[in-house]
Amino acid sequence: MNKLAGFGAGLAVCLGLSIGATQAAEVTILAVEGAGGPEVTETISWTVVRVDSETGKPETKPTATGKSAQLKTKLEPGQYIVTAMLGKTQARQAILVGEAATTRSIILTDPSQKTAKALAGPPAQLSINMKLSKGKNPVKDPVHWEVYEYTKGATESGALVMEQKAATGKFTLPPGSYVVRANFQGAQADLVIPLEAGNSFKYTLNLYAGYAKLSAVKPTKLKATDKVTWQILRQRPNAPGVYEMVASSDKPDPTIMLREGRYLAVARVGPQLWGSEQITILAGETIKKKVNLKEGVGAPEVAAAN
Repeated sequence: MNKLAGFGAGLAVCLGLSIGATQAAEVTILAVEGAGGPEVTETISWTVVRVDSETGKPETKPTATGKSAQLKTKLEPGQYIVTAMLGKTQARQAILVGEAATTRSIILTDPSQKTAKALAGPPAQLSINMKLSKGKNPVKDPVHWEVYEYTKGATESGALVMEQKAATGKFTLPPGSYVVRANFQGAQADLVIPLEAGNSFKYTLNLYAGYAKLSAVKPTKLKATDKVTWQILRQRPNAPGVYEMVASSDKPDPTIMLREGRYLAVARVGPQLWGSEQITILAGETIKKKVNLKEGVGAPEVAAAN
């Protein structure tokens, strides 16, 4: 068996194949004059440093360097910190590289502006965990953390720069402001965090979550034990009269975690039976609600998933 494995490995080398190697992606990095501004065409000094996935700190040696208007290089999937220098102007930005080819823009700020000095300097360290409600201990299960570039007044437009699945997210980021998004058991919360150069920051994000324990009752007053489809909707429809779904379940009697607020719980059994009840979720509390099923039309129209 060992001889056969050795022969296979040798054959792969002869054929120019790589066993278990990660495919590097074609990455193009360019600079722009402010968010949405024109591309900088002057010669820029580029430095790209990989962030160690275990320690969360930048490696000592740069992964790629260059002097040109654009930096074109191959990078293995992972997190990197890009530094761009043009004269006295310097900008640092974290990027996330996958397996597909990508182009990333780095914002160069005029050094005469006050924000340029605030954004210069060594990277900052960020540690963040999450509580479900006030007085509770931080969760121990993995949270899907996402870090986005922050654009004032337009949170959703920021590019994803880092992500991690852990109870406590640990990130190394250039100084600046970011949107940190936590996704946990179907609930989502955002927090805008400013980071100063060279400092370490610890944050706790409060999800303000509670639970809804649901059950469905048929017109015969018997509890529905066959397949029930549950939809948790925002209590009020949008302008076209369509409801937005925030959570779902296919269990007959689910316990669903939701952020504090008012919702509409909708249960469906087959094509005819349905029912709905308004529910109010308070942080740290569990509410029980029975939904009476009925036949006929009138079920809320739910927005299609993107």
